[in-house]
Amino acid sequence: MTPWKQALERSLGEVGSPPVLPFTALIRAAGIARGTSVPTATLHGWITDATARGRLAPVIRGLYLNRFVSPPGRLADAVPHLRRDAVVSLHTALDEAGAYNNPPVGVTAILPLDPGPTRPVVGRVTTAEGPVYFRGMPRRMLEAGELPDRLDVGRSHHHPHATAEKALLDWLYLATSPHSTLAPPALHDVDVEALDRRRLGRLAAHMGLTDVLRQWRTGGLLVRQRRSTQQATADSSRTRDGTRSLRKNRPSPP
Repeated sequence: MTPWKQALERSLGEVGSPPVLPFTALIRAAGIARGTSVPTATLHGWITDATARGRLAPVIRGLYLNRFVSPPGRLADAVPHLRRDAVVSLHTALDEAGAYNNPPVGVTAILPLDPGPTRPVVGRVTTAEGPVYFRGMPRRMLEAGELPDRLDVGRSHHHPHATAEKALLDWLYLATSPHSTLAPPALHDVDVEALDRRRLGRLAAHMGLTDVLRQWRTGGLLVRQRRSTQQATADSSRTRDGTRSLRKNRPSPP
């Protein structure tokens, strides 16, 4: 391996190196390591080799997880590169805090919705490392509460990451929103004892979800949501002349 490639790989493995590397960042790092610009074809050749060795992991075109650094980059770290202002929350935040008993497939995140005609693109983003599911909610709800209560500082160094308590309340907010298809989490899937009850109470008050949280914890919210879903299914399965539809209902993604 040539000296500049060795220097490049050492720099990418240094403490504090970013866990996610856009192609433009690799161009700059390679140029610094070599002392002059690196031809694009040469850099692509090194990227192909580093990928084959498991030291870079493609996410989408032009975006890579840095596996030279320790701890290595994860898909959650790429979320801000996929959607600006996104906060990792819901299933993923609960699972990484050890408060969720049903490991999610992919990463879940929330985008802030601001007044005006412009809306962020939500839905599933397919990456080489797995799917990322983006949902939207009003910014005032996403940013409700004091920062130490709503953001897990230890996990937010490289990407905004909700605390487990905020993730649960974000989930309950979406589950009760008429604009969302997300069902509430099953009681047995959430380890409530692992949550900070005082923080949960403060955040629920800031979000206006104190009653919703209480209903969920007693099973009332789940029953109500199930009944609403069953009624909607029954209504949508009938055509205008009252005959049954042949369309099957498909479960919604995380």
